[in-house]
Amino acid sequence: MAPALTTNVIWTILLSGVFPTLLWLFFWLREDRFQPEPRGLLILTFLAGAMVTFLVLPLEQFVKSFGIMGTEKVLFFAAAEEIFKFGVVFMIDFNSSYLDEPIDYAIYLITGALGFATAENVLFLLEPSLQQDISFIVETGTLRFLGASILHSVLAAILGLIIGFVFYKSRFTKIMYGALGLGIVIILHTLFNSFIIKYVEINGLLTLGILWLVTLGIIALFERVRRVNH
Repeated sequence: MAPALTTNVIWTILLSGVFPTLLWLFFWLREDRFQPEPRGLLILTFLAGAMVTFLVLPLEQFVKSFGIMGTEKVLFFAAAEEIFKFGVVFMIDFNSSYLDEPIDYAIYLITGALGFATAENVLFLLEPSLQQDISFIVETGTLRFLGASILHSVLAAILGLIIGFVFYKSRFTKIMYGALGLGIVIILHTLFNSFIIKYVEINGLLTLGILWLVTLGIIALFERVRRVNH
């Protein structure tokens, strides 16, 4: 008999895969606490980011079926995730009248990225939760909370801040900076994942340390972008 999706399983997934990611979202939204974005638009962006996961994962499986391995696979996966995450936020938010200050690009991109991370967490934790593999749940949930969820939000913040620096420039300039930023985060995502794969035995604390240092730097950049003027 297949394992049942019981109340306990649902609570396990929520506590280990959803609530921690929401904590990161609230953490980043505090950067926009002076002129907060509409809750409805943020919720829509978050849910859209989550739905994108169900487009990216089958695409990644399709690529794997061709036997693509190594750095090429890591690069493709990183590119697919970053392009799809950016694309859905671009369609929903970038022409919105609510996007009216330089840091808003980062806020909406982070929101979409954490929606993506949340859906990833749920998918990773679903089977072990059904099997009641508590040790795997604790280990995977912790690593994704400390690692993957931060990574998605950090990369989104970097891309959003790059575009935010040219908030008052022409549309062409924004497109150029957006393309540049997207290329940068794809490379960073690839390097990070390659590092994790190569040095899997030491990825815990070192990964956390690197990501937190980058996070602190991004918080400082938020202040720079917030002061961008004409």
